[in-house]
Amino acid sequence: MITVQTAESALKNIYLETVVNDINTKTNPFLTMVGKNTRKVVGKDAIAPIRYNNEGAVAAGTEAGVLPSNADAKIAEIVTPLKNLFGSFQITDKALKAAQNSPGAFASLIGGEMQNLVATAQTNLNRMVYGNGNALIAVASSHNAGTRTFTVAQRYIGNFSVGVTFQVWNANNERIGPAILTVDGVNASAGTFSYAGTAISVGRNERFYIYPAKFENLEMNGVDSLFLHDKLYNLDKSSYPAIMPFLYNDTSATKKELDEAELLSFLDRFEDNAQSQPADILLCGPAVRKTLFENLKDNRSNIDVAEFAGGFKGFSFNGIPMYSDVRCKSGSLYALNSDSFAMHQLCDWTWLEGDDGSILRPVSGKPVYSATLVKYADLVCEKPFLQAKMTGYKG
Repeated sequence: MITVQTAESALKNIYLETVVNDINTKTNPFLTMVGKNTRKVVGKDAIAPIRYNNEGAVAAGTEAGVLPSNADAKIAEIVTPLKNLFGSFQITDKALKAAQNSPGAFASLIGGEMQNLVATAQTNLNRMVYGNGNALIAVASSHNAGTRTFTVAQRYIGNFSVGVTFQVWNANNERIGPAILTVDGVNASAGTFSYAGTAISVGRNERFYIYPAKFENLEMNGVDSLFLHDKLYNLDKSSYPAIMPFLYNDTSATKKELDEAELLSFLDRFEDNAQSQPADILLCGPAVRKTLFENLKDNRSNIDVAEFAGGFKGFSFNGIPMYSDVRCKSGSLYALNSDSFAMHQLCDWTWLEGDDGSILRPVSGKPVYSATLVKYADLVCEKPFLQAKMTGYKG
């Protein structure tokens, strides 16, 4: 007979390894390339040194002369709090009892819920990879206050589901409407979602943030956190110019389409900044990839296909694999050195356990059992000067 204890044992001993593997290796090719590090976690923080200005450590000299010194080397210390990443799993008492005499039905029930959990975790983690820790999930295309419905670009609609709580802010960083709004309907094909409660006043370029992450920096630091803030983790950028990433923003009056010559020029300038340590992956949005691909197709006889771990595919540019993702910021391209990043974590994904070791707990006032997948971690770049971003293009 299938019981709560049987379900707990299955979640711990059968499903956990598969769930963790799918989240870690099939969410994003860049995330799959990034290593994991538990040695540099101190208490609730990830702490890592950035070594820079190391001229003089390697040099030629005379047979009996003075040895080269690395006294000029400088070290800045990154400190960032580990983020609390959670994933919820629920099963009703009715569903559990309906499957209690059928192991096959039970496996189908749990397996389906695990797939939903993995899909949700992958969607949110993939969004965080390109984010800056502040949980921006979309920018509005239009707002119909009469039906309390927003329209967003198709690349954003996957961030919304019934029950998601969010806040609305305008481009001037002013909140519009209530402190908390809740999604009560989603039409994915139309790119629209509706919200419960009183209709908010119409702003301009409304921006949606997961509540309450906007000001709390609760989300994992994604690659955009290297470029968008006045601080790099805990370091003031103005005080550490030598460790800053390379940012190129095309400010042409009319946005250009990215072509081969433009990207080669960017990579040449970036490599000068990065001490000739090249990027090993390029990330961009679908529109940027399409314009670049069309340009390459018109000027080359062959375009190399790139395959990433986890089953992801792309193509190579100048020997560097390129991956396109709808979550990547439009009009931008990132050139990244994945060896410079690490997922600093207390441990990998695991079930949150009670004092008695239980992971399935009754939800107060409901005939439902709930379990929580948890990970305390943050994505940290230990060599920001080996990363680059170009922005301001069509797409």
